[in-house]
Amino acid sequence: MITNPKARIRERKEKVEYEWGTLWPHYHKDKVTWATGFRTKGDVDILFLSGETGRDPFQDQNPLSAEDEIRTKVVGGIKEQTWQCLWAIKGNLEMMGASLKHIVMFRWFVKKREDRYAMREERDRFFAEFEPDLLENRRPATLLCEIGLALPDMLIEIEAWAAVPRKNTKTTSPAPSRSLSAMPSKMPRKKALKKLARKE
Repeated sequence: MITNPKARIRERKEKVEYEWGTLWPHYHKDKVTWATGFRTKGDVDILFLSGETGRDPFQDQNPLSAEDEIRTKVVGGIKEQTWQCLWAIKGNLEMMGASLKHIVMFRWFVKKREDRYAMREERDRFFAEFEPDLLENRRPATLLCEIGLALPDMLIEIEAWAAVPRKNTKTTSPAPSRSLSAMPSKMPRKKALKKLARKE
């Protein structure tokens, strides 16, 4: 087992601090396109998103059997499907009150190994347009190639996790009770009633 000590020094030195956690980049001989890890901090919500694919959100229907797959509709090739996956993830995060910047982990499932470079090219183009921080500070990620996906025309599936800092909410203390039971025990009942009435 070997470790590149120079790489480890750079990873520690170049860590990136966010409000919701710390990101450590990953180095071999040079900086690679995935991070070592992300450690959340503080009071955060973790968002687990289902994997997104290149399904056409307007035309695709859920098949009920193998014979029923004619109902499904997937957009274009690897670049179009990569863009569609990331666009869907962006929309899902925004619906949940988060953004692309809050992503802390990716999983990339690519059907054909030779498509991974076209996928990366389109991924980086999407990041550059919608969240450059994902391009500058790569997130932890796992890439799996030569795998089966749910439908024959699917070329990619992308899964993402995110962490969102919770907003500080001020809690107000309940108003003190003004019931008779809260009055001093030695106070006569008639006097207590008059005192309570004056406060109303």
